[in-house]
Amino acid sequence: MNTLDALLAGIMGDPLEETRWLVLADWLEENDEPHRSELLRLQRRLLATCCEPDAHPERADWQARVVALLGTGGVPCIPQHALELPGGVPLVGSFVPPGSFLMGGTVEDDERPVHKVTLTRGWFMGADPVTQTQWRAVMGTEPSRFKGPNRPVENVSWDGCHEFCAKLTVHLNGSATVRLPTEAEWECACRAGTTTEYHFGDVINTDLVNYDGNYSWNDSPKGRAREQTTDVGSFPANPWGLYDLHGNVWEWCADWYTPYTEDEQNDPCANDKQSNEYRVLRGGSWNNLPQYCRAASRGWDAPSNRYNNFGFRVCFRLD
Repeated sequence: MNTLDALLAGIMGDPLEETRWLVLADWLEENDEPHRSELLRLQRRLLATCCEPDAHPERADWQARVVALLGTGGVPCIPQHALELPGGVPLVGSFVPPGSFLMGGTVEDDERPVHKVTLTRGWFMGADPVTQTQWRAVMGTEPSRFKGPNRPVENVSWDGCHEFCAKLTVHLNGSATVRLPTEAEWECACRAGTTTEYHFGDVINTDLVNYDGNYSWNDSPKGRAREQTTDVGSFPANPWGLYDLHGNVWEWCADWYTPYTEDEQNDPCANDKQSNEYRVLRGGSWNNLPQYCRAASRGWDAPSNRYNNFGFRVCFRLD
């Protein structure tokens, strides 16, 4: 194990120990990776202050610098793990550490109230939506309308995605448990310490996200309407190294769709008992208006339904 791998393994073992992250940042700077070091330090500041954003007006400058670093090809330095699917097809997950964040928004009624959520365990989140190659490796089918091996699989139901996770878990034979993320895990991973409408700020454009650029929202400029999915990873990642969280395809989550409460929550889990007829979707898609691609925006549909803008990403923990 080299030094970097040892540092990342130490973070995995104790992700709440801030010193481990700062030691990693120091090591990156000493080894001629100043931009990755700066990116890591800035994100740690964002994460430490995200539950009291109004008390830290300097957050806007920190976030702007993070976006600039990622936009010029900066690569976050975070633990990652690749699952091996049938046929040797990889599926990479980025580690999201435990912590607290403000969940929800103020644009739509079902995003309210904004409330504090604490996730006490870290997890790996799929770096991309599941691709057509990955779906075919596990399920042996090709349901998507917009064909392409590196495009996200779409036209898949919640039930089908749940089956994908179950089959992949069996294939991994005890090394990892794969599932759909809860709604709280999805939003926490998407925000990555930010409190803006999107992980890159409050204004969207079609150079950053695949959505219907014929429409504008919150002073966003009009742009392209691609009218189809794009290859995963075509746009800049967020600080956790996660791609396509805004737009491209809606992503199924584990939860039944239910209203929020104002109570602080620890580890909110997907309701095992059906409390509604709909499952949650997050992130918006290629044919959606820009406001539906926000971090807080909530979609929902029946778990058996499938459309050419519905996809998913997985999360997992190593067993």
